[in-house]
Amino acid sequence: MSQDETDQHPGGNGQDIAEEEQDAPNSPEQDVPMQTEEPDADAECSPVAEAHFFKDAACIEVARCSWDRPVRQNYLQGCRWSPDGTCVLTAVNNDGMHIVELPTDLYGKESVPEERPVDLLTSAVHVKEGGLVYDYAWYPGMNSGRPETCCWIASRQHEPIQLWDAFTGGLRCSYKGYDQFDEVEAALSLAFAPADRATIYGGYKKSIKCFDINVPGRETGSWRTKSTASCMAIASYMPDTILFGSWNRSISALDVRSGECLPVGNYAPENSHTAGVTWIGFAPDTEERFVTGARKDPKVLCWDVRKLTQPVQTLVRSCGTNQRIHLAFSPGGRWLISGDTRGILHAWNLHETDEAGRPKELLFPLHWDCLNGVSFHPHGPIMATASGQYHFPPSAANLDAEDGEPSAGEPAAKEPTKVENSLTLWWIGKGVFSEE
Repeated sequence: MSQDETDQHPGGNGQDIAEEEQDAPNSPEQDVPMQTEEPDADAECSPVAEAHFFKDAACIEVARCSWDRPVRQNYLQGCRWSPDGTCVLTAVNNDGMHIVELPTDLYGKESVPEERPVDLLTSAVHVKEGGLVYDYAWYPGMNSGRPETCCWIASRQHEPIQLWDAFTGGLRCSYKGYDQFDEVEAALSLAFAPADRATIYGGYKKSIKCFDINVPGRETGSWRTKSTASCMAIASYMPDTILFGSWNRSISALDVRSGECLPVGNYAPENSHTAGVTWIGFAPDTEERFVTGARKDPKVLCWDVRKLTQPVQTLVRSCGTNQRIHLAFSPGGRWLISGDTRGILHAWNLHETDEAGRPKELLFPLHWDCLNGVSFHPHGPIMATASGQYHFPPSAANLDAEDGEPSAGEPAAKEPTKVENSLTLWWIGKGVFSEE
């Protein structure tokens, strides 16, 4: 990559930007993005017809970054494309947060040949942090042409919400939420307000708090909740309403103007999840639809905000883990995708139905291990997936101390699942396939 190209990507070395930040005064206004900043119009690509996604019933692997150290349990925890589509952010257990760049030859491509070599990617930015990362989110106005907007927020165990620089990997500032004992607590979920981009919402065990991104430090507002906010979502047309799920299976709608909470669904088996809710998100092409997912629950529930008493549809995936398995809508809202614990990608075409009236579903076996993260490129036929899960070590009680073989009279241990901890980029548009 040339120096000019490097300066345009948040995953580059950012030497010129780092030098400018060192020479500039150290003030919060220069460390955090301003809400008045808007992406350049030139940075937006023309939308791709989503009808061509998965049209060849194939996903072509174009790039991969792996963490093949099973002993360290370096499984990935989801992935998220940057809003400008130049790079992908992921969290790796026991190895912090990583940013990898989109290969430059894929910019503006209309098709990709099946025999294209798979690029082996390395992290362009690595935040070396231990501990469990609860949640992370890109700044919605992120644009590589404006370095001040290239940042993300993250919350990890025993730490406040932190704002990270996507060029340097440096910590810009922190936002601290306090509990009833006036001690700093960690946020379990994060969301940006879609209206002004300057408000951060954090979901906590018994509250939801908001922060001004331009004023690091203590929260500017707080709302008490009866349950833990394990995941959150805010629709652009309802900026004053926060939908949040909880580990006790409940889903609620919080009005930040009045502080009133309304229940979504109930605890009846057909109207709720069977375990803790771990994901919630709105469809981008409609003002009413959102979906929810839960841990160790095969159901994906589709809801309508005009009728919150029961879901309008139920989709099915395999989910046998306590980890969060992400779902993702395509930018135009035509597709909904999710992974499962078998490494299979589920792709539902929400604009086409089968004989039973359900969305047409395509299945793609992409990984050997749990497929926990999915993310669509914001304006191209490319998808990112993340794999891995916690694997319990074999019981030492069944092994002979000298040779490691099962002791006499003890059954052999079950063959362990193949470990695959990788971030993979897939081409899902038009492909050029060789004829055999």
